[in-house]
Amino acid sequence: MAWWRSRVGKAGFCCLIKNRPRRFNQFPARHIMMVMNKYLSNIATLALPILALTGGQLAYGQNLITRDEDWTAINLTVTDELVIPVYQNMQLVSLDLLTATENFCADISVDSLNSLRAAFHQSMAAWQSAQHIQFGPITYFNWNFRLQYWPDDRGTSARQLNALIASQDETVLASDVFPRQSVGVQGLPALERILFDENTLSDFQNSSYLCLLSETIARNINEISTGVSQRWVEEYRAIILDPVESGFYEGAEDLSIDFLKALQEAIAKIRDLKLLPALGESFAGARNRAAESWRSEHSLANIKSNLNSLELLFSAYTAAFYEEDVVSVASAFENLTATLVVLPDSMLLALADEEQYAQVQALHAQAEILHEALETALKNTDLYLGFNSLDGD
Repeated sequence: MAWWRSRVGKAGFCCLIKNRPRRFNQFPARHIMMVMNKYLSNIATLALPILALTGGQLAYGQNLITRDEDWTAINLTVTDELVIPVYQNMQLVSLDLLTATENFCADISVDSLNSLRAAFHQSMAAWQSAQHIQFGPITYFNWNFRLQYWPDDRGTSARQLNALIASQDETVLASDVFPRQSVGVQGLPALERILFDENTLSDFQNSSYLCLLSETIARNINEISTGVSQRWVEEYRAIILDPVESGFYEGAEDLSIDFLKALQEAIAKIRDLKLLPALGESFAGARNRAAESWRSEHSLANIKSNLNSLELLFSAYTAAFYEEDVVSVASAFENLTATLVVLPDSMLLALADEEQYAQVQALHAQAEILHEALETALKNTDLYLGFNSLDGD
């Protein structure tokens, strides 16, 4: 019951007894039952007129999946087909990135730099395919922020990276020291800043420290990717199979909500962080440097990777939604993808052309439509997603 969840939440039932807050597990059982029976009775009373109008079945506001084993089956399919393979791919391509970095530093040339940049693009695309999953192992040891600290509105990462390069301090590059450095110097955005500059080739030719630093960052990315992949296979898959036993979730539906929340928040992130800031107030006021991965000119390529994963994730959970809502969300995905496919990978190129700027505006509007369609679909069920990390509350 969404109404009940919104007042109870995952933390447990809480109210005031003698002006003192108490948690659910602090109440005598008889008191808990009295309170719950009162609210459940009220809900039943409110539902009777609706049941009469719908021939005994609620049109909206109920879960279409009611058995925990059915939720588990979907969650396990998502884990085995959409989560673990993506992280395993991250592990593989990040190893390619490390190898390409080492090869470049062994032979600094235009060709080896191009190969390294191509390997970087592959690693970023792999991460973008998993970026929406902001729960589970990716949150261990700040792995998510260490892979990509973005957006960085205050430019903190740039200052920290520049200071590190200026210091030429090799002690911080040690394997047991670097993971404890600022997240701003550890991941993909830091490596992008180093590799995608008009003076990259000459900078590397004149500074051996840049090679040491780049290899350290690439190795760090590979170690994080390997860690996340292994934890999903060796630990978190067991939680998917038995979420209650793990102690992290109240049931399989509760775990499904994390996947659905990841879906909704990722769409909001595309709309509010990846598109809106770059559009600015007008074509003349476009802020292309506000886009993700603007240096490597893959801002829109990132969104393409995002949408591919998000559409697959939604498709896995269609049984949880009403048919008309599934059609609405699927149509919104289709329209968004159709607009995106004709745009270049680079936000810089798209915002430099007035016609393509209008297409990016349309892309933003379509992301809003998709978000609203999904939000409506969720509201028509009894699935309560809780706090949205992008709300800023």
